[in-house]
Amino acid sequence: MNNEWLILVPLAQTAITLSLSGFALLAILMAVGGYGGYQSGIRNILTIAVWSIAAYITCVQGGNAIVDLVNRFWENSPRMIAFAVGSDANAVARLDPLIQSGFQVPLFFRFLAFIVLVMFGFFFNRKAAWKGPASKEPLGKPLGLFVGGLTTLVWTNATVVFWTEFKASGGGGFDNPVTNILNALPDVSLLLPSLIAVFFLILIILVLFYFPKVWKP
Repeated sequence: MNNEWLILVPLAQTAITLSLSGFALLAILMAVGGYGGYQSGIRNILTIAVWSIAAYITCVQGGNAIVDLVNRFWENSPRMIAFAVGSDANAVARLDPLIQSGFQVPLFFRFLAFIVLVMFGFFFNRKAAWKGPASKEPLGKPLGLFVGGLTTLVWTNATVVFWTEFKASGGGGFDNPVTNILNALPDVSLLLPSLIAVFFLILIILVLFYFPKVWKP
């Protein structure tokens, strides 16, 4: 009798499995970020968004461009120093690359650089000149909703891209809830450039029309 009762009442089962698609999970994460942006207003999250987008363009979409840039400066640093002190720059030998051409090291470097740049956004956001009450402007909260969702999308897609590249390099032999979520989340790299362009278009319009108020709390 007891066993039949367990069969008839699903809520009495010992385990319940909740299944979400990757797009549904991404939508939930964006909704959470959008809600936070709506409550804060665009003024209070703008610095974080700009630094996050800069980190994404540099470290994710740029691929190994940041690594090549660091290597280029490192290799030519003796020549730049020689030029600065008035010596013959061509007579100075170049250094070997600081970061070797292996896949794992550039990926790890890009991942750390992305995190550091995002942290800069939080650091500089504390004393940003344009921060102020969300209720100050009628569009502050709706635009905060968009920017908050976009920032969450940037963070999420960066994580997905890094994880995909890590698996392609031979890693990813893990099986836990976190890796299951990363495997389920979609890669929206093709969509993000358009959304980032919309963000900067909105930013330009706001600066042009509200420039006298941008620096006022």
